[in-house]
Amino acid sequence: MITAKIYPWWSESFKWFGLSGTNPNNKDETSDGAGAIAAFLGAEIQYSTHSIDIWVNNLTDLEHSRAPDGDFGEGNAFSIFITGDYVFIGTEYAEESQVLMTRAQFLHALEQYRVFLDGDYEDPENPPAIINVEFIAGGQEAVDMYNNLPNSHGVPYAD
Repeated sequence: MITAKIYPWWSESFKWFGLSGTNPNNKDETSDGAGAIAAFLGAEIQYSTHSIDIWVNNLTDLEHSRAPDGDFGEGNAFSIFITGDYVFIGTEYAEESQVLMTRAQFLHALEQYRVFLDGDYEDPENPPAIINVEFIAGGQEAVDMYNNLPNSHGVPYAD
């Protein structure tokens, strides 16, 4: 398993904190998987605890979700596929923005994001806490591992 951090960063133009897989104090400290999770949260969950609730319900009761086969397809920018206990999150727009994780790891990331949203992410003087995440693989390795899972939906944009 890989452990990484998602860092809050202040957006002067939007006047709120966003999330990044790159340490703002050390640009060399970055994680493809954490970056993919951070980008997914911003693009698909956005700033909505209601969206978190929907994903938690889908993940904990897949059989009765809107995609009981785990093929959630594409959202604003990301594709999501669930095969067995594995969750693949990725986008065709950035090769490095792919991640493979377990459902438990994804649920943990969503709950950490809820804490971020429940805090005051619009106060530049009070930055939210760093979000700790865990995942199996990031980048091309995540695509390859997911595509090789039994009953994988296959990443449609992968070669």
